[in-house]
Amino acid sequence: MTRRYLGALVIAIALAIPGPAWAQAELWLTPVLGQLMTRGDYGWTFYPDERVSGQQTDFSLTQHRVSLFAPLWQNARDEWSVSASLRLQAFDTRAALPDTGDRFPEELWDARLGVTYRHRFDNGWITGGNLTVGSASDRLFDSSDELIIRATGFLRVPSGERNAWFFTLNYVNHYEAFAGLPLPGVAYVYAPSDRLQAIIGVPFSAIELRPLEKTTFQLTYVPIRRVRVRVTQQVFRPLRVYAGFDWDHDLYLRADRPDKDDQLFYYEKRLTLGARFDLRHFGIEALGGYAFDRFYFEGESYSDRRDNRIDVGAGPFVSIRASIRF
Repeated sequence: MTRRYLGALVIAIALAIPGPAWAQAELWLTPVLGQLMTRGDYGWTFYPDERVSGQQTDFSLTQHRVSLFAPLWQNARDEWSVSASLRLQAFDTRAALPDTGDRFPEELWDARLGVTYRHRFDNGWITGGNLTVGSASDRLFDSSDELIIRATGFLRVPSGERNAWFFTLNYVNHYEAFAGLPLPGVAYVYAPSDRLQAIIGVPFSAIELRPLEKTTFQLTYVPIRRVRVRVTQQVFRPLRVYAGFDWDHDLYLRADRPDKDDQLFYYEKRLTLGARFDLRHFGIEALGGYAFDRFYFEGESYSDRRDNRIDVGAGPFVSIRASIRF
């Protein structure tokens, strides 16, 4: 399976792994080693003022995100690469967490640094691993209680010319469920043609279908509450437009949270319209849409979602992203 057969497969891994995920996802799935490119991107997103349920205040959000992926050393048998990302979310609100009475943070940060290794055996099997260390908090790296550690080992076993089995072992110390437990995964990468590619398995599944030459349908699910649906139309070769639905979430670890086992979760659903213009070394994307079912809560897991909760009104958002590859 060559790089042109990645499609939704890249999306699935990108949702499941940390860091500048799109570049990592491609290198995890492709059987080709030694062809990594350096990539960087910047994104800006804005959510205007919306009412906070039960509180006399509005809530707006401005986000900045920058990421970098770069090969350290590579040839046809071995690859070492590094990734880094930094995200800042700045809030304009007087909202408070209702159970504790703590003011909602003015800023939330997410910084990550990761390293990935892959090795290709003579029989075509590919093994490797990724380790990412970071901090997601209102005060980055304030203490060891704000550290987020993710580790993944993987094995790709070819099955015919295009298909493959994909085995993983994942660990993350903070997550919405099963945090602190090593979780195995297995999936079958099925790519009978350039019009149909799929990952079928656990903990992620995805499908990409191209019913028409310039129309692509993608569906991705990552447990437990991450879903992406997207329909893309190629207008001409560098320009694509798309419409989609996303259900996603983030988590943070406030430095002064009363219970160190608690995490600050954010959940939202989005309807999106966008356009992307891609050349070989540069790409730019503009999108907007409607975000709804938005809420924050602080607890140990999703089962605590009724506690210490802030509900934010539905409304529009806009985003611009630029990327460079060389």
